[in-house]
Amino acid sequence: MRLPSAALIATLLVACGPAEEPAPPPPPPAPTLADFAGTWQTTATLVGVENPVPSTMSGTAAGTDWTMSLEGRPGIPMQVSIVGDSLIAVSAEYESVLRPGVRVVTRIASVLENGTLAGKVVATYTTAAGQDVVTGTTRGTRVP
Repeated sequence: MRLPSAALIATLLVACGPAEEPAPPPPPPAPTLADFAGTWQTTATLVGVENPVPSTMSGTAAGTDWTMSLEGRPGIPMQVSIVGDSLIAVSAEYESVLRPGVRVVTRIASVLENGTLAGKVVATYTTAAGQDVVTGTTRGTRVP
């Protein structure tokens, strides 16, 4: 009688053991340049600057034609790439709208949040005294 009792106990232990938890759902696919492609009305709010700086960013999924436009100025070429979930955009050097006569390069890292762009901006100014770095945030809405 010992053998059937041991088998019964083993069966009960297996049957009453912890249930296997279902596997978590796979993460969403990483964004591509196609997800960011289009035209965006953006504003950059820089530390120490009273008013946000408006601009327009646009480009296609090809990634080779991205530009940033500031009011009354020609488009500024941007190099773009995807790193993780972020669009990284680096401008060519251009004359600052905030500091006339001073050259600047902007670096922007944005993610998509509920259909808008949200991120950080770093402006690196080239001055007679060397480089001056200013940080801030950026937000953008897609132009239909």
